[in-house]
Amino acid sequence: MYRLHLPTGPHWRPFLVVATLLSLPTPLVLPILLAPSASAQEGRSTSTLSLVAPQHFGISIPAGPTRYQVEQNVITHDEEGNSVVAKLHVEVGDHRIVMLPDGQLVARLSSASPATERPFQALSKEAIASNLLRSLPADFQLKQTRRYLYLYNTSESFQLATSRILETMFPGVVHYAQAQKIVTHPPLIPMVVIMFRTEKEFREFQRVPDQVVAYYQPVSNHITMHEGSKQNNAPTKLAIQQSLSTIAHEGAHQILHNIGVQKRLSWWPMWLSEGLAEYLAPTSTGKRFRWKGAGQVNDFRMFELEQYLQMQPLNAGPGELIQNTLLAGRLTSTGYASAWALTHFLAKNRRQTFNDFVHEVSKLRPLETLGPVKSGRVPANLDFFETHFGRDLAKFETLLLTHLRKLPYTSPLANSPHWTVTFEISSRALRIRRAEVFHSQKLAQLWVKTMLEQLPAKRRAEAKFVTHKLANRPLAVQLATHWLQTRQK
Repeated sequence: MYRLHLPTGPHWRPFLVVATLLSLPTPLVLPILLAPSASAQEGRSTSTLSLVAPQHFGISIPAGPTRYQVEQNVITHDEEGNSVVAKLHVEVGDHRIVMLPDGQLVARLSSASPATERPFQALSKEAIASNLLRSLPADFQLKQTRRYLYLYNTSESFQLATSRILETMFPGVVHYAQAQKIVTHPPLIPMVVIMFRTEKEFREFQRVPDQVVAYYQPVSNHITMHEGSKQNNAPTKLAIQQSLSTIAHEGAHQILHNIGVQKRLSWWPMWLSEGLAEYLAPTSTGKRFRWKGAGQVNDFRMFELEQYLQMQPLNAGPGELIQNTLLAGRLTSTGYASAWALTHFLAKNRRQTFNDFVHEVSKLRPLETLGPVKSGRVPANLDFFETHFGRDLAKFETLLLTHLRKLPYTSPLANSPHWTVTFEISSRALRIRRAEVFHSQKLAQLWVKTMLEQLPAKRRAEAKFVTHKLANRPLAVQLATHWLQTRQK
């Protein structure tokens, strides 16, 4: 393992890019916001919340007053027209969003779904599987565990790896939530994972953006993924690591929604929702694929942060990375990495305050969110963060960067060729020394070009760049470290 090789200057800021090596978690579109929701009567610190329109989740019902009932069951019909007992999730105007015995959330007219004292009873795994198999290719198989139902036509090894990750994750995520004093409950419905052998089958099942390789759907409560990859030229081990990381990320979302930490159809700040999933997602490879545990270093996100930070302007202002991460209504791939970094820092260095913060956000009910989206940003997310952690984001960012430098980090491409580039300019007016390590020659060349463009035109001729190709990352880091140390003497 190696320390993250980050720029040593105090100034850096984000510009958003998508790293081609990383598979993106499901991007979410901006929510449609309705009128504020009063919650002061429940004693919450967030006295006024906004509401997300049900249409955002694909539930087509008119807007209306939102009401919540505790543990209310209703009589309705399932997708086949059979009379069933469903659990009331939330009421919107003249409609109710209810959970059917198979776990799906559906809308029903209030007048056609009367309250009942009859108990809710979830469908068995066999019954759920029987219903789902009707819409899946004929070669799909079924496997069950205590909490999960796997429907797949992938290789047995892929199904087994997925099962091992999710099964080892579940108790760890529950323990993590309970340590934050969040009340949890066992999943009310078997958790379903649908796995396609090919990307073509995956995209025919449901249309999703091209970069999406897996997703958790809070309405159906299913994880859907595929085994194949577009990245056929990627090293086999890297492709496996990427796939496992994606499985764990979506698995974290599903677990958090099924044990009561995040209410289904609630809308958390994007950075926390995705950052916490990334915080819980690290996995390990080897003879037995397993979850590494909450808070372990997420090597893929560290890898992406390193590439991103290397390209930062020499005169960038501090504090903007955190601010932009907090405000984001959507996240790019780099945004997921910065959300993970912020979550990891808070969980490790502001543990009690962060626990209180997550506990407070976990109180958001279905369709509730902290505030409206304005030009792609959510000001309420920044305000809520600063209420808990303070307003000095520049100082916060410096501490975050120091934290990242100390983390042990194993690059996914550690054994591939790397390029070390040294940069030096020394004059009375300007003195700069940097050494950076890159996993591709193209990135190394782009960094040189970026550094030159940031220099005053009359100083560019004084800049000295030297590029070295090394057999692997350890040798490249060793050269960069040695060069910086000798220049400091």
